[in-house]
Amino acid sequence: MLFSCSRLRQVQALLCGSGTAIPDGILCSLGIDSRYNEGCTELAKYLFYGLYEQNQVNLEHGLEEFPEEMLDDVILLIKAECVHLYCNPLNYSYLLPYVSHWRNLHLYCMTETEYEDEEAAEEFKISSFVAMVQDCCHIGVPYSSQGQIQKFDMFMVEKWPLLQAFALEGIGGGSFFTMKYKLMDMSENLWQVYNRLDPVSLDNLLTEDLVNFEKQWNGFFSGMDLESHLSILELSEAQAGEQPYVLFGKHSALEDLESYLFNFPSESHQVRNTGPQGSAARHMILQCVAPKGPLACARTYFFGTTHNPYLGEQKKTDVLVLSQIYSAAIQAVLSGIKCYSCTTSATKVREKILIKALKNILYPFALVFALYRSKCEFTIQAVNKQGFICNNSTFLKASLIVHDIPDLQWDRGELGSVVFSESFLESSISIQQRGTVHIRFEWIADSICKGSLIYIINSTNPLQITIIFFSEGLFIHSQYGSITISKDHINKVKFYNPDSRTVASLFVEYEDSLLPHLPFPLHSSDRCLVFALLPRSKSQRAFYSKVRGLQKLHDSQEPPMAKRRGSLKTSYCQLPGQEMFLQHFALSSIGQEPIMYDHLGMLFPSAELRNIPPCQGDKVVITIITGLPGSHKKILCNFLVQLNHKCERWVVYEPAPESFSASHLQKYLSSFLESQRGTKGKPRLLVLTPGYTDVLDVVQAVLFHPDPVVQACFTIGAVTACVNPLTSFMEHRFAFPKLLEQLSQGIVSTVVFTGLTAEKKHPLMQHVQQLVRSANPTAAFILAERGAVTRDEDMNLILSESSFNEPQMLRARYVLYPGWPSPFQGNMYNVWGKVRFSDSDQLMEVSYNALSGNLRIVPEDNSDPLSQGPKETNTSCFLIFDGVGLTEDGLKDWLRLCAKQKQAKKTKKTKSTLSPQEIKSIHMTRHLEPLPPGYFYNGYQYVDIFGDKTNFHPNMEEFIKEYIAEANKEIEQFNCQLELQGQPDLFDP
Repeated sequence: MLFSCSRLRQVQALLCGSGTAIPDGILCSLGIDSRYNEGCTELAKYLFYGLYEQNQVNLEHGLEEFPEEMLDDVILLIKAECVHLYCNPLNYSYLLPYVSHWRNLHLYCMTETEYEDEEAAEEFKISSFVAMVQDCCHIGVPYSSQGQIQKFDMFMVEKWPLLQAFALEGIGGGSFFTMKYKLMDMSENLWQVYNRLDPVSLDNLLTEDLVNFEKQWNGFFSGMDLESHLSILELSEAQAGEQPYVLFGKHSALEDLESYLFNFPSESHQVRNTGPQGSAARHMILQCVAPKGPLACARTYFFGTTHNPYLGEQKKTDVLVLSQIYSAAIQAVLSGIKCYSCTTSATKVREKILIKALKNILYPFALVFALYRSKCEFTIQAVNKQGFICNNSTFLKASLIVHDIPDLQWDRGELGSVVFSESFLESSISIQQRGTVHIRFEWIADSICKGSLIYIINSTNPLQITIIFFSEGLFIHSQYGSITISKDHINKVKFYNPDSRTVASLFVEYEDSLLPHLPFPLHSSDRCLVFALLPRSKSQRAFYSKVRGLQKLHDSQEPPMAKRRGSLKTSYCQLPGQEMFLQHFALSSIGQEPIMYDHLGMLFPSAELRNIPPCQGDKVVITIITGLPGSHKKILCNFLVQLNHKCERWVVYEPAPESFSASHLQKYLSSFLESQRGTKGKPRLLVLTPGYTDVLDVVQAVLFHPDPVVQACFTIGAVTACVNPLTSFMEHRFAFPKLLEQLSQGIVSTVVFTGLTAEKKHPLMQHVQQLVRSANPTAAFILAERGAVTRDEDMNLILSESSFNEPQMLRARYVLYPGWPSPFQGNMYNVWGKVRFSDSDQLMEVSYNALSGNLRIVPEDNSDPLSQGPKETNTSCFLIFDGVGLTEDGLKDWLRLCAKQKQAKKTKKTKSTLSPQEIKSIHMTRHLEPLPPGYFYNGYQYVDIFGDKTNFHPNMEEFIKEYIAEANKEIEQFNCQLELQGQPDLFDP
């Protein structure tokens, strides 16, 4: 659920900045309150994953008897820095896992008892909605979904029951919603957010894609089994430019690949007569393309009753030439993907790949000549989620095709082409002060097309085979032909059979020398074949009777290939590099904020993140205690000091109770070090945070002290939050500010409950514990009435010197709070340059330091001997800015405010740019004009003959058009006068 925070941030990013095009918030109302608006439902699906997907509610969330209108009883108002959420006690528990990590969450929810009064519940909803929007002027609405695009009509939004209720006297806002607030459609902006990949959407996309992809792949081979003269599988929904195909023998030439017609009218294009001189084809090439996704891969397969080198001489020569070129192509593409991860340049990769292909050929002269006469084409292309080629994407495809390979020995024309292509994913993380690290993997399509398929554990579609054991090795017969695995090629054989009721597994680890004898579909990067023997089967009994001849066989108590368990989470077996990639992508997908170089070892040591950082040495350990007023945190602090004063030297930092000051704490840390010089023993510093403080602010103040020497002398040991259920909520379930922020996962490792500890089943206690557990599932819970901790193990948790720096805590901080190592985004520290002011031609030197406030403006110094020489008569002006995260546009906006302001041109009015006040004025001016036939005015609303009511005059659209036309005439006259005055922009050339 952590990635719900990431998705929320993507939506909130649309609200950053200023201007009429950016609303104060985005309103999302579900169910009947928005007339089941599809755009609102789509936003809810994005933020709450599959909770609102059709046909999944009853299945996944156990809501068989849960009324749909209760689940849809949700109102969201998303602002740039906070979120307002109304829900009811019934759907609260289902929403909580998604929203408990949202920062600055304002929750409006009644208790179960309060909700029993239906009239009170409805009034609470309306009053909550009024409170949500009270600070807004401009509100965005997700009006349309991607699957149902509608023209935005704010008068249709006005008909939403929720907005109609806003006008109710007493409990509502007292006026029509669209008259008080300006509305705009945010649909297209949100669609761009929805289409970005994150770990959740990636997992959903790949799981669905791999299913369709594998069906297509298996379809090729099932077709081959049924009809040996198959020429092409007709597969629908292929993407333009990428199409699944099967081509045989010499009819895999470049001309055939480029035509994409594949309509072969004659039998000359069938398997049995597409080889040299009308003989049977020696090989085939095929490509799989996910019908509606980004995955695609191509392979080359070779025909025969067995594999090289047990073929006849003539066939052997053809297959050897093709298979050696193909082997080189495979190595070249895989090397190209690794090369791409270092250069990110397809051009540079292409040059290295062709060299790599030549170096991997074992028969230099003949095959180099074959490559010289044919055409090699290597490409790396980025594709989007739908599979279309684009400029920038997480999905890429690397391909090497060797076209029109000549028959060198028999001079019978051309043998056809070989092709190998692979889909892979890109994940890139920026490392602070060390450039950018790219980690890319080629594990998606490769896992299906190249995995071992001989009743293999790591295959989703195991292949039944006939296997014979003999003293010198194994003999296998399958659809790939007869395969002999001599013991000379076997490195190790392992057998795993925990009991007679489970599947037994035989692991055959082979030498590289077996590869020429093994069909390419059975190759695997770990050089291992896995045979599954069903319990009590003939094959298992035959195995036990024959294995004595294999001297290297031994029992294993643990599965030697345990890494093959799992899936893309459950559907697919563990793929090479999968866990590492998903960990990397989880961080790279949340934004462009850098990761500190020193943290890499803890973030990516292993799939389990088990490594604990080393001892902190002589650093001063800081223990942070946080909590709301009334949480008894001061009592806990005193209790810790008194209990440990004989063992350690404690110093307590307790700032003023009003608010937290990062600069004050940092100055205190500097003076603390000075005061400790020359003293013996290692002190412990206990930081007690003031009332409503975001604990992340305290952590940043310590970890990113402006003095690097001071920063290096301190480390945070643990952060503990005190929670008193009796002082956590104002009313209903509306929490005091910063309650959840003081419980942040990745920061707080221990939560001490200081009230109601003797009443564990008290409804308030249960509700608070549910809330805390959802917000911080990894935190340890301690019961300590009024802060009196009694157990030694609880004391050790609070006084831990390493829990804050554990890898899982660090990882959660990067996922939940991206950019937390750089809290100074947008800060400007120094300005220096040369400028001319509007009242003088003199060039002036300007310097300004933001921290000290020193401003210096002096005439340019031409007396400097280094500047002697020809004087420039038109020296250009410039300014140099020193800061963090500065942007050119942002600096220009700031500079424009520093200069004399000019009158800007006015923008012509449109219906969507009219303010609520203007619309109200138009209506008030003309609302008594004659009504069209079929309408009457009842003193409050306009009613038609069908009884439908509206708050606006039926001719309101005409009134608005006339108003806009008149206003634009005045605007055009104003702009013409400005052009005559000729006032240039500060940055105009």
